[in-house]
Amino acid sequence: MVLVMGAGKMGIAIAYDLMKQGVETRICDIRHANLPNFFVLDARDEEKVKEEMKKEEIVISALPYDFNYRLAKLAIKTKTNFIDLGGNTEIVEKELKLHDEAKKAGITIIPDCGLAPGMTNIVAGYLWKEGEKEIHIRVGGLPINPKPPLNYALFFSIHGLINEYIEDAIIVKNGKICKVESLTGLEEIKFEGFGELEAFYTHGGTSTLPKTLEIKELDYKTIRYKGHAEKIYFLKSLGFFEKESREFTEKILEKALPKNEKDVVLARIYGKELEIELIDYHDEKFSAMQRTTGFPTAVIAKFIIDGGTKEGAYPPELAIDEEKFFKEIEKRGIKWQVK
Repeated sequence: MVLVMGAGKMGIAIAYDLMKQGVETRICDIRHANLPNFFVLDARDEEKVKEEMKKEEIVISALPYDFNYRLAKLAIKTKTNFIDLGGNTEIVEKELKLHDEAKKAGITIIPDCGLAPGMTNIVAGYLWKEGEKEIHIRVGGLPINPKPPLNYALFFSIHGLINEYIEDAIIVKNGKICKVESLTGLEEIKFEGFGELEAFYTHGGTSTLPKTLEIKELDYKTIRYKGHAEKIYFLKSLGFFEKESREFTEKILEKALPKNEKDVVLARIYGKELEIELIDYHDEKFSAMQRTTGFPTAVIAKFIIDGGTKEGAYPPELAIDEEKFFKEIEKRGIKWQVK
């Protein structure tokens, strides 16, 4: 019924939640993994991917964002519902332009189904419906015990992380959509029980919101321990993220950054009147990043299976009933608190 493409941390969390809901789920990757219902599949092999897609009601991409547009087009050909974790605004916009084709094929396509973008889109949409015309989104996944020099650990794809740091952030200022350089806009931010934190502009977090919400002010900033942005900006200024050296930099950072660290996800979305906050910790099975990215994606997949979405291509803030969504994620211990 469901095929999860990508057996990394997020793919595993998605498949786990779906199977726990009693949904028949398979998972694949280019390399063998010791997982239930696993098989090897190269996502670049279009014919084999189409063959596997035809067998399923919905396909979920937990692969790097580079694959998502091509997979969305294949989903139309095989008449298979498709969702992904997004992360790159340009690719998401291309997917949403498939709306008419998806509708004709009788399927649903929803990019950006994880944490940010994803849950944050749905929360921002809720604030907007409550009358907020100024919305600020602050999100970060952090190690509970940070280690220098970057005070960060690897919780998801290094490729996606670097993309957030190097591409311009898209915001709304005075009612106009504009771009600002990522790693700028530095501000201090406080969460009770945590040390000195900072937030700064990064790419992808606002995603579709500037175009779907009629809004005066909108921005997204990533939360890190204090001093992180300065160090990453220094690497960027030296050219380490340029096209010719990016792959090398990603390999170095992937090797250098701590892995399997216990983590926490901090999120705050606020307007002039309302403020909603999330603090989510790792549990015995999954990291906080897996929980807050994988589980919401599985919830959205189940909504599609149950007929709770419309045919066509939509961003999550337009596709998902937020009240039902919040009820489902609360069952998993993911609780947004109104402050």
